[in-house]
Amino acid sequence: MQIYNQITPNLFPNGSSIALGMFDGVHLGHVEIIKNAIKYAKEHSLNSVVGTFSNHPHIEITGQSPILLTTFEDRLNLIQELNVDAILALEFNSQLRHMSAQDYFTKVLVDCLNSKFISVGYDHKFGFNQEGTTNKLKEWGKKLGINIQINAPINIHDEPVSSTRIRKNIIAGQVKSASKLLGRYYSVTGKVTQGLKRGTELGFPTANLMIPSGIAIPAKGVYVGYSTLLNQNLKQKISVINIGHCPTFKEETSELKIEVHILNFEYKELYNNQIKLEFADRLRDEIKFNSKEELINQIKKDCELGRKILTT
Repeated sequence: MQIYNQITPNLFPNGSSIALGMFDGVHLGHVEIIKNAIKYAKEHSLNSVVGTFSNHPHIEITGQSPILLTTFEDRLNLIQELNVDAILALEFNSQLRHMSAQDYFTKVLVDCLNSKFISVGYDHKFGFNQEGTTNKLKEWGKKLGINIQINAPINIHDEPVSSTRIRKNIIAGQVKSASKLLGRYYSVTGKVTQGLKRGTELGFPTANLMIPSGIAIPAKGVYVGYSTLLNQNLKQKISVINIGHCPTFKEETSELKIEVHILNFEYKELYNNQIKLEFADRLRDEIKFNSKEELINQIKKDCELGRKILTT
């Protein structure tokens, strides 16, 4: 897969079939938009291309980004898994912010990508002040013989699948509901950092993860899911994940900690390794226990319940 980050004239001389969007989370609705572009490309011998931004437009417009479901790197990996030929990932800067919808259509979609087919979501907008609408896209596309597909929303429980809806589920700790909207487990990737080794003392060693700032973190509590150790090619292992402030111990701080206990895993030196966490279900709230013994007994129950959920 080729990745481009500049507006270059005639990148695809034979033409392209493109999917446009921010695609934060690459949820079921996003996948549908991208797959339709890929399908058309295969049927008409075109390059399948995803057009997106490397940063969220709100950073340029408001000075801050909303909480995201995916880092840029994770978003690229998820899109790549769909077998797209190329990605145009432009930095949303002042120049793009002030580019009119007509200029964006002409300079990016026509002159740069040589689009023959464009797949977008039903609520897609583009150009300065989001003046570009799906109706304008269809109007301009028709004049140049470009096929435009406006994808209807995918509804689950009578509501459209959206990044905003998924984000709310994640922040509320409803990871199982979020998985249904994503079409996969919600995941974050973080670097293993040194902790207090309290888990080892309790008989349940943990890896302490530092997650990139600005990424949606599930609500405080205990979860079951999977760990994948990226640097050492460790494939999915059932894990119990604790998110919170360790209220049982005197060292409780305001810092949110993400600790993962990987079941049936021989812990070695993990510091600075990258672990991908996938959240399958929420087990319980974070609780302050009266003693270490109570905590140990509960962790045993968490591991048993987590293993049962993922193996039955």
